Amino acid sequence: MHYKILNSGGLGVAGRQNELIELALTHKFDGVEIDMNDLVGRHDTLGKEFACQFLQSARIDLGTFDMPMDFGATNEVFAKQSEKLDTIIDLAQTLGTHQCVIRIAPQAKEFAFQDNFEKHRERISEVADKLKDAEMRAGLFLQASKVGKVAGDYKFIQTAEEILTLAKTIGHTNVGICLDTFEWQAGDGALDQLSDLDINEMVTEVRFADLSPTADKKDLKKGDRLLPGDGENSLSVRLAELLREKDYQGAISVATDATTYSDINRHKVVAKLSYRLAQLVAGEDPTIDPNAVAVEGEAADDETAEGEAATGESKPAEARTEENAEAATK
Repeated sequence: MHYKILNSGGLGVAGRQNELIELALTHKFDGVEIDMNDLVGRHDTLGKEFACQFLQSARIDLGTFDMPMDFGATNEVFAKQSEKLDTIIDLAQTLGTHQCVIRIAPQAKEFAFQDNFEKHRERISEVADKLKDAEMRAGLFLQASKVGKVAGDYKFIQTAEEILTLAKTIGHTNVGICLDTFEWQAGDGALDQLSDLDINEMVTEVRFADLSPTADKKDLKKGDRLLPGDGENSLSVRLAELLREKDYQGAISVATDATTYSDINRHKVVAKLSYRLAQLVAGEDPTIDPNAVAVEGEAADDETAEGEAATGESKPAEARTEENAEAATK
């Protein structure tokens, strides 16, 4: 349980690869989440070398990405989106990722539940075959907190039990679930649903976040998503213990949005996320203030990063490499 991914949610740098990469390198993440639509756009506009240059020059992986396909769309729309699948897989392979995320919408515009379920089973199976050839896995992402806020008259996957059923029905060894612990609780999921699973087979990625004890599951708000460890009887902490027991080897991250922290400085935010992951992995209290306790030089790194931001001096070699690569394309 040591492959740490920096997700861009809430950081405000989703479309600025060089900033996200610098944050990940400074705070010892192994990979980053990149917007695949943006990456494909770069590829189509200026070529593969340009699209991949920042990640390759910085020597960091594309840790994960959302598959930019609507598996509940009409046949015509889905066929059009599928035309980019080979490019997506090629970019992912080039940049070293072994997993992606397929988001399952909780409501649908086009198909009633059973028809939509069958559409998803067939379409995900077809994509999974291509991903398997590329040695990649797909994690189905439950979006329970979106219930009531997504366009469409038809109910679809809204609970933890339903997302597990879909994954098991698809039946591919490289298809599992991307487990966001906030969404899992929002979808009435519990730890005992995971304890009997082969974790390394079924879970492709774990995103830690807690649900506010005052949250109304029928009317969830962004502020109801807490950092791991901040929730009452934290599911994140209990899940981390289960993952250690089962020797989980997959990717981990903290699932944030713009309301899960109050710091303005991004380096402080990312230092906090890195620290919480380290504490969860070690079985320690993740809520200890990272600004008060220095872990493997992270506090020093943070101060250095702030000073560099103010003076523009002494940037990391990786950041200089990225800037040089960017300048070369202008």
